[in-house]
Amino acid sequence: MPDVVLHQWEISPFCRKVRKVLALKGVAYRTVEYNGLRARGAARLSPAGKLPVLDYDGERIQDSSAICDFLDGKHPSPALVPADPEARALAHVLEDWADESLYFVEVYLRFAIPEVLPTAIDLLCAGRPRWERAIFALAAPSTLRKKLRAQGTGKLPRDRVEQIFTAHLERIDTLLARTGWLAGSACTIADIAVGSQLEEVRRTSHLAPRIDGTPRVVDWLSRLPAG
Repeated sequence: MPDVVLHQWEISPFCRKVRKVLALKGVAYRTVEYNGLRARGAARLSPAGKLPVLDYDGERIQDSSAICDFLDGKHPSPALVPADPEARALAHVLEDWADESLYFVEVYLRFAIPEVLPTAIDLLCAGRPRWERAIFALAAPSTLRKKLRAQGTGKLPRDRVEQIFTAHLERIDTLLARTGWLAGSACTIADIAVGSQLEEVRRTSHLAPRIDGTPRVVDWLSRLPAG
């Protein structure tokens, strides 16, 4: 068996995405956590300075999509993308949408909503000394809100972002109606990428009841690999 180490923030949907792929592939691994002030060490892991980073038998891979592609090459079954060209294209488009668009809605719902923020900060600092939480409670929201404003979602009012999320949830529900999966007839990278974003909203956000009130989505989430 390969020696596999996942460097992660447990709260990150991208780290969750990689954990799910590792679970789907049946790859044993261990994690190194960068919660709290340990996050400073993430900058030394790769040129991008971001997590997740995967060490696989001495080879280091950064970026969740690159890691998933790498794992799919090393462990081809079950495949992360459908064999059908149209379904494969849809799977890749949905993965990119989850990573580059839905992600910012997820960040807004966890870090720009005052009543939700304490839970998100607790997760960011899980396992770390309590005084580190005080630092992150001041620094993290400001940093993430700047990121959200630069991207554009942070400039929207709360009710508009909630409407966008609800519309996304309805569209996901519609896509699931045909086969129970987003692209093709089995779990693919589309399901793992989109599901990872929704699961983080579900465990932290005040909009979790909207997810739980969508039976087809709840069933689909229950069938995704653990992560």
